[in-house]
Amino acid sequence: MSVEEAVYAALCTVLANTHAVELPESPTWPALVFEVTSTPESGWVMGGGYDKNDITVTSLSKSKLQLTALRGQIFSALEGVDGFMGDDFAGDADYQGEANVYAYVQTFTVRTRR
Repeated sequence: MSVEEAVYAALCTVLANTHAVELPESPTWPALVFEVTSTPESGWVMGGGYDKNDITVTSLSKSKLQLTALRGQIFSALEGVDGFMGDDFAGDADYQGEANVYAYVQTFTVRTRR
């Protein structure tokens, strides 16, 4: 299973309305959007053939309370992905689609063997 597939499967346990990279044309709320960026890590474990996978998850909802509830659930779900190294950043995000939709972004790191 690829990192993208594992992240998608984990996030779907939190919210079925999960999308890779971007929202559909007419989104419903709440929603999760994630993106995985992978880079080789030549300097980690003496060039041991690892990739660093930066995972960005954006939660979107019309309720700030709901966003708060999703934060811990997202962390717990991704913690179960093989190679999970932890979270890097979390904070409010901008969403330009609708004025009454709030967004929150979280970034995580997963290391995988090539």
